[in-house]
Amino acid sequence: MSRVVLSGSIEFLTLGDVIQVIGPNGGTGILHIKSKYTPDLGQIFFDKGNVIHAVAGEKKGLQAAYALFGWTEGDFEFSEEEVTVTRTINENRMAVILDGTRMLDDGQIERLGPVSMESGIAGVQDGGPASGRQGSYPVIKGPLVDYMYVVGEDEFSEGQVIVEENRHGSWNWTILEGIVDVIKETNRGPVKIYRLGDGAFLGSIDSLSFQGRSRNATAVASSSVQLGVLDGQRLTNEYNTLSSPFKKMVKSLENRLREVSEKAVAIYTSEDNANEILKDVKLVIRQSSSELSQVYTIEEGEAYIVQHTDSGYLLLAHLMKGDFIGKLPFLDIGHEPLSASVFATKNFKVEKPNIQELKGEYDNLTPMLKSMLDNLATSIMVATHVAFDFQKMGVTESKKAKKASGKKRKKKG
Repeated sequence: MSRVVLSGSIEFLTLGDVIQVIGPNGGTGILHIKSKYTPDLGQIFFDKGNVIHAVAGEKKGLQAAYALFGWTEGDFEFSEEEVTVTRTINENRMAVILDGTRMLDDGQIERLGPVSMESGIAGVQDGGPASGRQGSYPVIKGPLVDYMYVVGEDEFSEGQVIVEENRHGSWNWTILEGIVDVIKETNRGPVKIYRLGDGAFLGSIDSLSFQGRSRNATAVASSSVQLGVLDGQRLTNEYNTLSSPFKKMVKSLENRLREVSEKAVAIYTSEDNANEILKDVKLVIRQSSSELSQVYTIEEGEAYIVQHTDSGYLLLAHLMKGDFIGKLPFLDIGHEPLSASVFATKNFKVEKPNIQELKGEYDNLTPMLKSMLDNLATSIMVATHVAFDFQKMGVTESKKAKKASGKKRKKKG
């Protein structure tokens, strides 16, 4: 038996937005999409919030899901029902959104609609990488707000700074309405790392055990924003019931987000030194390898998370003692081993935590803490895509500069 629980216009809510509404709320069922520009019916199948299959005309699976990002006009409805299709999509839902959005911008996906004279990359404006494709990135959203945790509300107008990088603070908020830009300061001016929308969180989970923690980025209201102040005492009490290994994992995840954001800034400002670092370290885990199904905690030495791209090595994070490497079975951050390699120093030593106990703790988290942790993992994935885009744009700009320089030399000759 099916029941329509969500419907609307795909022009008002993009496909990425719709997936982010269904996903965090654990929806199981079928998303139906109709466009007047095709007789076909688009379908995306969900199991507990995860995209598992898609159909778009003759396309099926992941390619069909990507194709549906080109259906920018039409209507959708999501019906809760039992799903019996064979799973063909294993990617994290945020990875599907990011890749689908990028492919649409790059012209790799057909955009259904009236004939348009527009061409090139959608969303790219003057001003370099900071003002470019990020405008088309999906906004990170969370599930419906649990008002039992909201003890107050704060309002910010467009352009107003909510928190400032390197300033101390321990408040945690959930976004009730509006969009917040998370920004890093650079010697080339502020650069946007990711965006947060309704249901997402501002703050630090690790700050629940440390007061007066320094903020690692600036948050600015991109529109009129209404924030819900979360009950710090209640969250702290819940967090303190967790085991020490689980808290270390949370701290490592927040360190991973900080590292990826800083590495994105280094690439943006042309200060990336990945090639120099990799000269003195050894390969521990190869990207796309299926050899690692475990998680390890670093006991000695240092590790570097590196993504292999068509543009070269992309250094994502520098990890130290206490950090973890490997794929967590309950969170997807889009890193090792499928999407990144791990390099390590010669004195590198690890130990294996009890992953089943960690998973058990995750499964038993309160919905609020679990949502905050999921939001953190999604932020790491989005920041990684931003770093990738900066690298790609930097290589493109470098090639253009070399080409222009070559033309000048030929004219002089």
